This record gives sequence, C-alpha cells and structure tokens, in this order.
Amino acid sequence: MQSPRAGLLIAFDGIDSSGKATQAHLLAERFRYLGKDVHEFTTPAYNPPSGQELKLWLQGKKGNWHALAWQEKAKMFAVNRAEKRERVVSALGRGEIVIYDRYIPSSLAFMTIEGTTPQNADFHRPEIHRAVEQLEYEENSMPREVVSIFLDVPVHVSIALLEKRKQYRKDADEYTDHVHVMERLYNEYDVMCTDDPKRYLRLKITTGTELLAIDDVAELVWEGLKERFGSAIIGK
Repeated sequence: MQSPRAGLLIAFDGIDSSGKATQAHLLAERFRYLGKDVHEFTTPAYNPPSGQELKLWLQGKKGNWHALAWQEKAKMFAVNRAEKRERVVSALGRGEIVIYDRYIPSSLAFMTIEGTTPQNADFHRPEIHRAVEQLEYEENSMPREVVSIFLDVPVHVSIALLEKRKQYRKDADEYTDHVHVMERLYNEYDVMCTDDPKRYLRLKITTGTELLAIDDVAELVWEGLKERFGSAIIGK
C-alpha cells in the first residue's frame, strides 16, 4: 500500500468515447471535495506543437501515418507526454494527486496494434510493451501510474457515441475512429487487463447496449479505488 504522503498517479485508459474524460474529471472533483490537491492531464495534449503535429498525422494531413514505423509513432506520443513531466513529478513529489485521461497504457495498446497483425500480435506484444515502457518510464523518466482504469464499453456502443460527438463538435475523422482500429484496441485492453489485473482496474459500465448513468459509473470508479487502495489513501 502506498504511503498516505505519497502522490498518486491514476490513469483512465480505453477506447474512444468510453467516458474517460468525464470520469477523470469527476474523480478529480471528488478528491478536491475531500480537500486534496489534484492535477488533471490529457494525452495526447493537442495544444503544444508536438500535439498539433501528432493530430495532423492522425488526420492524414501531415503524411502517410501507415508508412511510419511503430517506433516513430511511439516517440511522437512519448514526446508529447514528456512535455508535462516536470509538472507531474513536482505534484507527485508534494504528495498530490495526478489524474490522466489516457496515459502510457494507451500507448502500449496502440503501438501493439500498429506494430502487429491480428495473427502475430501475441508473439510481438511483449517486445513492443518492453520498448514503449523503456522509452516512457526509463528514457523519459515518466512516473508510473498506480492504476490504470479501463472503462469497459463494447466497441459498437463507443462507435455510436463517437459519431454523435463528432457531429456535435464537427471534428474531423482520425485514424483511431475506424471500427477495425477500435476493435483491435479493445482486444488489446482485454489482454492487458487479463494478464495484469494488479495494474489495471477493469469496470464494466454498460447494461445491455446502454451506458450506465454517469454518476453510477463514478461510484463504480470510487468503490474500485477504495477496494484497491483502502480508505486511508482514497478517503472515506
């Protein structure tokens, strides 16, 4: 168990439109209500130049994303994430809480599908995970998350929600919006949660084809964290 004085880095990872941003913010607000200092981050962060360039690549406006080696793609995400490193490390050093909407586990999943086919993913997954973790945690010295929360939403439900969001925001299509990409990503998260249940907290947040109410999901997140870390860390 973590020391009560230690900072906590909690990540929300998973496929698009599964509620990560909403639940990350609600969790931050709950911690703030308990009097804790909380910092919220998102990756990719599209405001800095590295994020703007990455977004253009993902939208097919910069060049041929498919022609890039997965190692180059991993570096783009890692560079973007590392821009916030000093703020993250400083907050954790003060015993504060950092909450990420997508963190390094998202790159583990994404780079695996970028560097493999469905047929050879099981063979190459370990080496890709090692390379991404070497880049992020060791070379870039990014802090390790204490838990990655996977909001388990079936792909067909996420696709429907994503299309509604894109129409409302008038967002351009991105590579990761494609059904076949989301299906492979979902499979990767499934494998990761199964293989390492101590690292991942998997929460099923649908009933049938409907998402649970936002507040109900927030309670599942909170209870899951309390069970994982205890009330001395999370609060009563």
